[in-house]
Amino acid sequence: MFKKIFSAFNREQPPQKEVTQVINVYDAVLAHRAWKTRLMDYLEGRSKENLQPAKICVDNLCVLGKWIHSDGKVKFGEQPVFTTLVGEHAKFHVQAAKVVEAHQAGDAALAQNILTGSFDEQSRKTVMCLAKLHALVEKDNQQFEDQ
Repeated sequence: MFKKIFSAFNREQPPQKEVTQVINVYDAVLAHRAWKTRLMDYLEGRSKENLQPAKICVDNLCVLGKWIHSDGKVKFGEQPVFTTLVGEHAKFHVQAAKVVEAHQAGDAALAQNILTGSFDEQSRKTVMCLAKLHALVEKDNQQFEDQ
């Protein structure tokens, strides 16, 4: 499972579906991985997107964020790994917004440093939380099936 999630960062083949009853963790990882490409394209002038830091920093607009702040909170709100995911995911969006803010302020070097530094680190932390939450769900599912 962890191998599949981490392989999403360097995959050569199309994504495979891995569905849990909770959220498709694999798709959530891929969606957040795609942010780096979007940001790189934006910084290098290959994107026509109108990226707005005020919207990017909001953590409940993406699919994962919507789930975190609704069904996820109901099902896992008391779990420490979920609480950590909430915080790390929010920080991920803040870092993405900072990349765009720096670029729009004309500081290309700072934007690149954030992208390859704190943004990358926050991305890794968010993915690790997703992997841990998925492992918890799989463990619970296995215990339920064993009964």
